[in-house]
Amino acid sequence: MINKFTISDAKVLDNAAGIVEAYVNTMGVRDADGDIIDPAAFNASIKSNLPIPVLAGHDQSKWVGKIVFAQSEPVGAGDEHRLYTRMQFNMDTTSGSGAFSNIAGEYIREWSVDCNLPAGDAVVYDRAGKTTVRRILDLDWVEVSA
Repeated sequence: MINKFTISDAKVLDNAAGIVEAYVNTMGVRDADGDIIDPAAFNASIKSNLPIPVLAGHDQSKWVGKIVFAQSEPVGAGDEHRLYTRMQFNMDTTSGSGAFSNIAGEYIREWSVDCNLPAGDAVVYDRAGKTTVRRILDLDWVEVSA
């Protein structure tokens, strides 16, 4: 499993229903690990796996919500894309309403996605001189955590 993180503000869309939108990953450019995630890498997972769990701290026993919509969106005219998500927090639970409150109150701005790399040609390596870049072409998106 790989873990990727990004810093992004969230916007509350509906307080009563616990719905927020946020960009939870950056693609098309080298990330902090030196990887480049292809802008289309999440597409198959989005199509087949929604709703994707929103967890507290990557803890599988602490479900706080779900991703109800996601898509890759370009940033300007370059190669950079961001993964836009719309999440619904479970406002009927203490952990879900607490997580929503922390995000709405801007106490939390860091997002992290967990993914598995499928076997086969999901990853290629670009070698230029002394530098090797892992390019992730496909992944299995497992969850997102704030």
